[in-house]
Amino acid sequence: MIYLDHNATTPVAPEAAEAMTPYLYNKFGNPSSGYSLGQEAKEAVEAARFQVADLLGCDAEEVCFTSGGTEANNMAIKGVAHTFKKRNAYHHHFDRTPCRHQSCPVFVESGV
Repeated sequence: MIYLDHNATTPVAPEAAEAMTPYLYNKFGNPSSGYSLGQEAKEAVEAARFQVADLLGCDAEEVCFTSGGTEANNMAIKGVAHTFKKRNAYHHHFDRTPCRHQSCPVFVESGV
């Protein structure tokens, strides 16, 4: 089979699957918790954050992991809208692009 819809989903790279395996089965603690299993998971998330920051050439504090594309789209668009609003340069152009993703119609109704 030849899969051509990598915008929707992509296979996990073998290296990524290998790195995540311990956290999927044995080290699955809540990174926001104080217990040792959670702290171990938090350390892994922070290590990944630094790796991504290094790859992108930015500070680790600038890397934000989301649960998926919809959340990332919403965060990015709201961030841009907030910045424009602070600069008094806010315009309602988010809903006028022909390539708007289906995760973004909420901005039309909410007035972001």
